[in-house]
Amino acid sequence: MGRQLRSLERRKQSRRQNGRKKGRGMPLFFLLCFVIVLGAGGFYVYQEKYAPSKEHADLKTYFGVSGNEVAIFLNDEQEKDKKGDPVVARCVNGGVFLPFEWVMDTLNRRFYYESDANSIYYTTQAGTEIYTTDTLIDGATPFIKMGDSSKDLYLNVKLVEKYTDLRYQSFSDSEEKRVFLYTDWKAYTEATVNAQESVRLLGGIKSSILTTLPKESKVKIRESMDTWSQVVTSDGFIGYLRNSRLKDRKEVTPKSDFVKENFQYRTRTDGQKVVLGFHQVLNKTANKGFENVSADTPGMNTIAPTWFVLTDNAGGFENHGDASYVAAAHQKGLQVYATVNNFEKGKIAMDEVLGKAANRQNLIDNLIAQAKALGLDGLNIDFETVPESCGRSYVQFMREFGNAAHAAELTASADVYVPFDYNKYYDIEEIGKFLDYVIVMCYDEHYAGGEAGSVSSIGYVERGIERSTEQMDRSRVIIAVPFYTRVWKTDANGKTSSDALGAADALKWAQSKGAQFTWDEELKQNYTEITENGVLKKCWMEDEKSMAEKMNAVREADVGGVAAWKLGQEPADFWPLLNLNSK
Repeated sequence: MGRQLRSLERRKQSRRQNGRKKGRGMPLFFLLCFVIVLGAGGFYVYQEKYAPSKEHADLKTYFGVSGNEVAIFLNDEQEKDKKGDPVVARCVNGGVFLPFEWVMDTLNRRFYYESDANSIYYTTQAGTEIYTTDTLIDGATPFIKMGDSSKDLYLNVKLVEKYTDLRYQSFSDSEEKRVFLYTDWKAYTEATVNAQESVRLLGGIKSSILTTLPKESKVKIRESMDTWSQVVTSDGFIGYLRNSRLKDRKEVTPKSDFVKENFQYRTRTDGQKVVLGFHQVLNKTANKGFENVSADTPGMNTIAPTWFVLTDNAGGFENHGDASYVAAAHQKGLQVYATVNNFEKGKIAMDEVLGKAANRQNLIDNLIAQAKALGLDGLNIDFETVPESCGRSYVQFMREFGNAAHAAELTASADVYVPFDYNKYYDIEEIGKFLDYVIVMCYDEHYAGGEAGSVSSIGYVERGIERSTEQMDRSRVIIAVPFYTRVWKTDANGKTSSDALGAADALKWAQSKGAQFTWDEELKQNYTEITENGVLKKCWMEDEKSMAEKMNAVREADVGGVAAWKLGQEPADFWPLLNLNSK
């Protein structure tokens, strides 16, 4: 019994002791829980606010390409089309092929696709290189065609590099393929990464990762900010690095080994500017008019008879040339540039004439042969209303024509319109590289079948000067002025038509009608209008005063010369104004 009591007592004492232990343990438990929760919260805040993100960017979305598509970066900017979608190159057998249309618009428009022969032409003054699908460049085809249109044509980046002052780096082995091209040779800042570091999509540690660079990697600095810099990596990413991870910044100037072509020209060697008169010759008999049209033309040193007229789509032409005419002109000290036109013998399909290599060659070869046989000094191409669809073929013809003319020791020139956006495919800049002179026709501002107005206002002439000299050397630009005007007639029904009159005849017409002139200060021309038999007649005159204004602009611009259409229509007082070589 005593033992039971003692045992019971010990159990009670033990319970009391345990109860005291539990009482002391509860606060420690809650403290521990508080510390854990606080630590977890702090860790969460750190992770959310301060810890660098480990999320990787969606590179397919970033580059916008997949499969054999290749994203294009030009001077560290990704190329996008008008809709904002990536411009896409193609990867074929490990080679990178750039879109032909993009190359032409952005890098080098000298390439020409000869669709008839499925070939790529590249013309320099040394000649034309022709590339077919059988030609190899470092073991690869020079171009690929993935459809029927020029939008399906792609040029090997190595072919583009051969003729273009650029450098490139391609990443065609990765899932998201890309090529970086540079036409900018300016110095840039390079830096070294001082520790392994992630390049991020945006400037901030919470931004997703594009790539991770090992220590000592080199990067190109595009833009530096307070704590971050935008960089271009050697593995083909444009993103952001912390400035604290960059060291050893230095300036690097890329060097180009590209040799630019040194174009040579057959311009006048006597120091004179060209003063040219066009002589319209519609048949061989009309050559007899030479003595008459050149009799009172002081200062004229070049004459351009319209001798060659296209007659078919294969490059055939009618020839009104006369060697005795050339001899008589030379005796007068005149050079002779015979003109070739495409509009006197009906409609010619210029896409056939210019768009096929055989037809271009046929026309050029025969023109050169006739020019040499006649003893000409040069040839002048006057192809008008060429459709935009064969604009590139027109330019290629001019390249080939210019080279052939120079090989035959002939001066090459062409007549072009006053430059506007709608006729920019005549491409004065490009044809001006291969021709000795480009003649800008600063007339037909208002033309037959159009609205009434001036044939050649001062603003039109000034535009012709300004826009053409922006595109080529002004010393080889010739500004053509009109020796004619138009009398515009509006009948009682509001129908408008016009008659072209030589400047001399227009003055006689106005005087015979007793017309009164008003000087238009904006157009720099005298204007008159009369009404006869219910028909309103208007005329913006080409006279001594208006011609003086035009020639002042020509002289001030210091261009290569002046031309006039056409001889025999001018008053005698025009020639002292046109004589650019008078002291």
